[in-house]
Amino acid sequence: MESLKKSVKYLYGLPAFGFQIFVNAEVFFLAAFLTDYVKLPIALASSLLLITNIFDIIWVPTAGVILEKSDMKWGKYRSWLLVGPPIAAILYVMEFSKVSDNNTINAIIIFIGFVVSHLVWNTYYAAHIAMNNSMTTIREERVVMSANRGIFNSAGALVFSYFGVSSILSVGEAIGNPTMGATLVVSVLGIIMTVCFWVYFIITKPYAQTGVEKKDGATVKPPIGEMLKQIIVNPPLIGLMLVELGRYLGRFIIFGMAFYYFKYVLNDLGGLALFMTGLTVAQIVAAAIAAPIANKFGEKYTYFVSMLLLVAGLLIVWAVPVTPTAFKMIMFVAYLGYGLPDSLNVAMYSATVDYGEWKTGRNVRGFIMSLISFPIKAAIFVRSIIIAAVLTAAGYIADMEPTAELVNGIKNGFALYPAIIIIIGLVLMFAMYSLTPKKLQEIHEELGHK
Repeated sequence: MESLKKSVKYLYGLPAFGFQIFVNAEVFFLAAFLTDYVKLPIALASSLLLITNIFDIIWVPTAGVILEKSDMKWGKYRSWLLVGPPIAAILYVMEFSKVSDNNTINAIIIFIGFVVSHLVWNTYYAAHIAMNNSMTTIREERVVMSANRGIFNSAGALVFSYFGVSSILSVGEAIGNPTMGATLVVSVLGIIMTVCFWVYFIITKPYAQTGVEKKDGATVKPPIGEMLKQIIVNPPLIGLMLVELGRYLGRFIIFGMAFYYFKYVLNDLGGLALFMTGLTVAQIVAAAIAAPIANKFGEKYTYFVSMLLLVAGLLIVWAVPVTPTAFKMIMFVAYLGYGLPDSLNVAMYSATVDYGEWKTGRNVRGFIMSLISFPIKAAIFVRSIIIAAVLTAAGYIADMEPTAELVNGIKNGFALYPAIIIIIGLVLMFAMYSLTPKKLQEIHEELGHK
């Protein structure tokens, strides 16, 4: 198979950059928008967030089914890069709008904007991920593209952290309407995201139909039962999803507990911003070195050893009293261990697509690649439960004086529990994810002979 054009390989992450800028408005700001801008009662806002998160989890496999059943003229997967982003951007504006003084009407509009936009964006997000597998069968190219996506992902998150929320606040202040300021900024973010996807749509024109299975001139659309079967008969996919669940859950708990750790354990709340920025920089550095390391040692072993580095860092700050500066340095190094797998997971999911085709004779690329989002959504849902349980068990009350029980509880929640969760995931992955470079080469050779 011929190598991909350099622009296709090295701009593979561009849509991810736009997507991160776009989606982080919701991650960082939606809860505050509901309570402080739209002025929804806490009970209504909490219910709205809970229900929409449940829909978001359901939409992950649903988006995969839609992707496999679709067949637009610009390519099975590539077409969604053109069609999906502007639709999601418009719906996203609904999610960040206040159209009435009636709370029920506002909640309904926001609910519709959230639920429908997430179904659309889960679909075109999965389509972009699936192109890693459809455009090339060369493992090294897939790894390079996956790592490139990691760089752009982190860069997008970094850009939003510096300019996103501050832009919402400053625009709202400038026009004298904070709610409309949020709506306008989100509109601009939607345009940026759409442009990023459209640029990649344009440069991938030669690969519109590459890797798409056809029969009698029509794109093959596998039945839903065949898609679901691929999960059951695909141990590498199950193992990868479980370790990714552990990795994301660990990360979200760390992020969620960081405020309490800096305030009550380190007494350094002012250092939290530097800490969060440093983790993002570490993730960018890890993404930059991921491809050569993985191509030398294989994705599985790179993933495994990298995550052990994160676990080691967590256990050190849990077991050993450290200064705020030492804590940051240890965690910056440890977080390289998180960033390497984050830059390889697309290539690893791509390998499970090949395994599934080799095992069953059917390729359900779009469905399997859509599942990359499932561990993220599930981890977000579970994280809040764990953090609430940790703080309750530690006897936490806002602005209380630190007690030994509180400090130990926060240290356990920040470091020990995420380490245990990650270790369990790694054990399951090591046992189930059997796709080494040699095994993948054998699979490609067998598929090529069919």
